[in-house]
Amino acid sequence: MERVGSIRLVVRSSAPLRGLQLVEDRLRECNETGLVDVAGAGVFGETDHRAGAAAYGFADGVVDGDGPSSVFYRESVTVTEADGLTTARFRSDSAEFELSGTEVHHLEDWGILAVYGRADAGWERFLHRGLSCHADIAKALFSLTGAFSVVYVSFLTSTVYVIKDELGLKSLLFSSDGGCITVADLAVPPHKTWHEVPPEFMIAIRSEISVIARPETRLQRLCRQTKVGYQDVTIAEVNRSIEQVRDSITRAVTELCESRTLRDRVTVLFSGGLDSALLAAMVAEHVKGIEFIELINVAFKPEVAPDRITAMCTYEDLVRVYPGVQFRLVLVDVDTEEYVKAEPHLYSRILPNNTHMDLNIAAALHYAVALRGQVLSPKVIDTNEWKQIKGNTSLMKGVTLRVTISKSPVTRETEQEHHVDRETNTEGWRRVVNESKDSVEALDGKGPLVSGESDGAEVLWERLSGVMSENIADNSGPEYVSHSREVLIGSGADELFGGYGRHAVAHNADQVSFPPEANKDIRRLWKRNLGRDDRVVNAQGLTALYPFLHPHVTQALTELKINAATVVNALDCPEWFKALGVHRSLQYERLRNCEFLGHRNRGVAVHVNKWILREIALRMGLSHCVHFKKRAIQFGTRSAKTFNRLRGMSNRVASDKGAAVIRDSDV
Repeated sequence: MERVGSIRLVVRSSAPLRGLQLVEDRLRECNETGLVDVAGAGVFGETDHRAGAAAYGFADGVVDGDGPSSVFYRESVTVTEADGLTTARFRSDSAEFELSGTEVHHLEDWGILAVYGRADAGWERFLHRGLSCHADIAKALFSLTGAFSVVYVSFLTSTVYVIKDELGLKSLLFSSDGGCITVADLAVPPHKTWHEVPPEFMIAIRSEISVIARPETRLQRLCRQTKVGYQDVTIAEVNRSIEQVRDSITRAVTELCESRTLRDRVTVLFSGGLDSALLAAMVAEHVKGIEFIELINVAFKPEVAPDRITAMCTYEDLVRVYPGVQFRLVLVDVDTEEYVKAEPHLYSRILPNNTHMDLNIAAALHYAVALRGQVLSPKVIDTNEWKQIKGNTSLMKGVTLRVTISKSPVTRETEQEHHVDRETNTEGWRRVVNESKDSVEALDGKGPLVSGESDGAEVLWERLSGVMSENIADNSGPEYVSHSREVLIGSGADELFGGYGRHAVAHNADQVSFPPEANKDIRRLWKRNLGRDDRVVNAQGLTALYPFLHPHVTQALTELKINAATVVNALDCPEWFKALGVHRSLQYERLRNCEFLGHRNRGVAVHVNKWILREIALRMGLSHCVHFKKRAIQFGTRSAKTFNRLRGMSNRVASDKGAAVIRDSDV
């Protein structure tokens, strides 16, 4: 499948570009940590970055036009088209330039604009008139909205500006080799050293090269805010916050769906977890004029992939809550031999990201956005075989929230403090405390006892697979292939709403600003997730749409009185949390490690992350996903397990290698 877009700039300079080493150093530092502090010494050296930029003709971080400059020859421009690409070539008094891509505009006599991605607003300033002042150009570029990477050539200022949107939703890479600079959406050739361009600054190229700091982004503004502590808010204020978030996600989903190419459907990458469940429900409830919703679920080993269980559970909820909507749950089962053949190609797409984890995530994403699989028949969710899977405690504990156990014993006073909520606990909790720690589930007397998650999964899924093969949906045929050009993806929800386990820290409920770990995860989204994912999705000819990162959502979180990323311990929570449905609905007997709830010598907690999203889901009638724990895509789909097994790595060894760099011999 052809890529949906591309962009590439090549600059061949006859003389060394001043400032190149400084820019390369800054890019390397930003890419190593994923963190960008444009005003700090950690990025711009010992002096302030604006002072450093001034030495190369910049003032206040913007080219001022008084410094040494080259001259771009507008009469040298030639434009050619071939194979769906437009290529513009021109030269200056010191370099030759070649700018190519799927969307390249020659703007009469004032410039050239190349866009990779989706433009929302602000582009008319470049398409219909030229800006002759460096400061005006920088201001206009920084004000652009959408998901894009842009190269703008100004013949009026003899400068090339390289920039991406303020979140870094689209890929944009930088490489230099001798007298040649390359900027592109893909790392080609792969043997060169490439760095992702951060969204926090723009690169300007003329006879010198430097960076221009972007004004404060909406994510930076969100992270530096001080909120009201959880102990100091009322249930009325909390309910207002929940409705604000719900409304913002609704608006984000509906606006993004307006941009879809095929009007008869909306396609959602669907693990069945909280984030994708919410997106599917929002589409069903608010996007009008569609015939069906495609839910794409991928599994590398279906019989043990947690994402297959959660997808079917949530699919059952969606069908129940929205009986008038046609949901197509597309089951994508990845063949190991096929994956082995595709792995080198996948590796070339994720570069410069190059860890085991990057490749595992990319593999799951690659097969998901291929949009090819089998459509599950709605009849399957009414079968006894499916009911047996849902009723198997060993299996369901593998996908639900867990009890966190402290590593050191605690005093009776501390133990009692953790159990202040005992009077309001469910009957299930009381049963758990009194029941044996060992649990063996029977299959309604129809099969052997299941003593573990894997063994039980093998038996149950073998039975269910037989039923599924007999109930292939009529519209599936040998293989169902979707022709969608856009997919909704839940990226950003974990970062903004405190979804990772590391976000659950002691005394979190008292925090009035974003926890340090959540702050860090938000700031490095551009490097760790978005650029890589864009390269993988784009390779399949699709565009990723991210509702949780939409301006409506980030603006709503900025306006909230409370910090949405705070994780709540359900066993030691504020009074208002006890009034929420998400607290009342907790099924303690279904939690992993639930036998420790009554342990007198251990401190325990039930960390409810993304509680705002869980409450919204519950209010929309989604009863299953409310209890599902966060599970990274590489673990939920079992892509990481496949990768490890092919290399003979045990789970213990592999767990230490997630961040390890992939060697050439590994692919």
